[in-house]
Amino acid sequence: MKRKPQPARVKGFTMIEVVVVIAMVGIMTLGAGILLADGQKSWGRLFGRVYGDSAIDSFAVQKAFDTVCRKASLRKYVLNEAADSLELYYWDLSSTASTPENYACFYLSNEEVFVEYGTTQTGTWQPDTAVMTVKLAGDVESLTFTVQGTSVQMFLSYADETMMPVVCSSVRHND
Repeated sequence: MKRKPQPARVKGFTMIEVVVVIAMVGIMTLGAGILLADGQKSWGRLFGRVYGDSAIDSFAVQKAFDTVCRKASLRKYVLNEAADSLELYYWDLSSTASTPENYACFYLSNEEVFVEYGTTQTGTWQPDTAVMTVKLAGDVESLTFTVQGTSVQMFLSYADETMMPVVCSSVRHND
C-alpha cells in the first residue's frame, strides 16, 4: 500500500503564542515604567529636602548658632522666660579683654529666625550697639533654647510639617 505524502510541517509560532508574548512584554514594560516613575518622584522629593530653601535655611541657622556658641563665654548668657530668645557673649579671636566685646542674640519674629550681632559696652556685659541683624530662616513655627552647664541646645520646627525639625547642640568653650 502506498502511503500518502504528509504535508511538511510549517515551523513558526501560532497567533495565540505571539499575542501571549506581546501581553507579557507589555506587562513587564508597564511595571518597569511604574518603578521608574516612582523612583523619579522620590528623587525629586529627596532633592528638594536636601537643596530646597528650608534645607539651606537649616544649615545657615546651625552654622551661625554653632559658630557663636563655640566662641561664647561660660560666665553669662541671657535666656528669656519663653526660652525663644538667647543672647550669648563672646570675644574677638585675638582679644585679651577681661569681658567679651561682642554679643549675638538669636530670636524668632514673625515666623522668621534672626541673629543680631553687636558690641558690648567696654568693660561691661551690657549690649551697646547692634551692628548687624541677619535673617537666618523663614516659615518657622517655633524656636526654643535650653542651656545646661556648658551645653546650649536649639530646637527649631518649621510651619511646613513635611520639613524635618532642626535640633542643634553646641558647647560654650570660653571662660
